[in-house]
Amino acid sequence: MNKATIFMNACWVGLAGLGIALGGALLSAADGIGTAGIATAILSAAVLLWTRRADEFTNSLWNAGASVAFGTMLLAFPGLPAAEGFFAGLTGNESGQDIPAAIIPVLAIAAFYIGLFAKLLLGDR
Repeated sequence: MNKATIFMNACWVGLAGLGIALGGALLSAADGIGTAGIATAILSAAVLLWTRRADEFTNSLWNAGASVAFGTMLLAFPGLPAAEGFFAGLTGNESGQDIPAAIIPVLAIAAFYIGLFAKLLLGDR
């Protein structure tokens, strides 16, 4: 197996890990299922990091995913608390922090795979 094949397989494994985590969260499964899904996505991202320079195409896929993840982090860190505070002020329901802070890294990991697969499926459009 060459590095490009390993890269592409790791893309699909990471997407499957996100699917497992999302399915576990939506079905209110045990915490271990969601943790295993996120751990799979993170470990496959490490493999993607190791093999990202296999060729120009895999490098462009990595750059697309990293750019979307970085943009998500820039928007989510100040944006989610601000939107939550704005909505709480409008409704008069100031019950504290309803959106957990741990969701932001999960959003960034998901955004990485969304950017990567958008580039993979759409190409240079």
